[in-house]
Amino acid sequence: MSGAESLSVRALRFARALVVGSGATIVDFSLFTTCIRLVGMTPTAARLPALCAGASVQFFGNRTFTFRAQAGSISRQARIFVVVELATLLMNYFLFRWLVPRIHFLAPELVSFLGTFVVFITFAYPMRRLVIFKLPD
Repeated sequence: MSGAESLSVRALRFARALVVGSGATIVDFSLFTTCIRLVGMTPTAARLPALCAGASVQFFGNRTFTFRAQAGSISRQARIFVVVELATLLMNYFLFRWLVPRIHFLAPELVSFLGTFVVFITFAYPMRRLVIFKLPD
């Protein structure tokens, strides 16, 4: 298989992305819940700092563990990551705002999980794999 990755290699990388994403989600969820339940912020106001904290975990976890892209330029990766992550954060935030009144029977934390997962699968993971942490062949 010259040039083509096996399904097992791709599945393992995706599994590593899920591990990193789980860690980022724990950070995001913890801060989000703390802001809502202890600080008294509204869910929509609490979402932004939680997303930013999770994004920090995502960058370093994906660079070192998921994509093993340490050989790439960290400054290039960081610049592209910031741009892509800003788009990701906006998508997460606006999807969350759209979902909250429509799925009002679920706790905001669960609505947040749903929105974040949709954005991850459709935008964030593909951008990280194909653009941010793609190493030259």
